[in-house]
Amino acid sequence: MNDLRGIDLNLLVILDALLEEAHVTRAARRLALSQPATSNALQRLRALFNDPLLEGGPRALRLTPKAEALRAPLRQALAGLRGVLHQPARELAT
Repeated sequence: MNDLRGIDLNLLVILDALLEEAHVTRAARRLALSQPATSNALQRLRALFNDPLLEGGPRALRLTPKAEALRAPLRQALAGLRGVLHQPARELAT
């Protein structure tokens, strides 16, 4: 997983929503994706991280320990990327 060229970075946005919602349908709704597309992305994420990430619980999905450990760094990484994409325009004269 060291080579980012082979990874669909959109999966990380989906992972963030899945970890926040702990529910595939709610995450899909939040992302304006279909439930099957989000479920498919979860399967790809499970393969990518070699971990189930979300497991069935009595009323909802629960995060695995690995998923819990990913939450904060993932949030920081996505915030950093948003910051890169939303840099204020610089004056050409400066």
